[in-house]
Amino acid sequence: MSDDRWYPSVEDVLDVHEDIVSEYSATSPGVRNEGDVEFALGFVRDGSFGEVPERTHEKAFHLLRLLVANHPFVDGNKRTALNTAVVFFRRNGYRFEYDDEVREILKRFGTDETAVDTEETLDYIDAQTTGGEPSDVDTEGSGHELTFRLAKADRDGHREIYDALEDE
Repeated sequence: MSDDRWYPSVEDVLDVHEDIVSEYSATSPGVRNEGDVEFALGFVRDGSFGEVPERTHEKAFHLLRLLVANHPFVDGNKRTALNTAVVFFRRNGYRFEYDDEVREILKRFGTDETAVDTEETLDYIDAQTTGGEPSDVDTEGSGHELTFRLAKADRDGHREIYDALEDE
């Protein structure tokens, strides 16, 4: 079965993270382990140990989980994970219109990922996501530039959530 989804590259995630760091003076820059980013992206695309997330929503769930729980960055893991998942949805024709509840999910991933109820969280993601048609993607620009623009637009549109995540 062919997977025609768009997936972020390690470079995409690192650039999103760097841009987040540049927006928040209190956020410490730095990558603890680039391999954790590579693992997260590989798991979302191809799976691991016989487990492969199939649905786009499951893939986004694991992007959030792994980019927060594995803590690949010195600071800004929750914001980077959220922004990356939003862009993943957008580039695949979906809109993830999350609310403040996403902060609690991200905090649980960061403190004890086993405390996150997978089905409950997937239900939340499903309820907050619309679309699914590739024609829904805003295609102005391409490649990395499009990814970067979508990431910035989400942060600007949800500034209060990103600001709150800075302190958590």
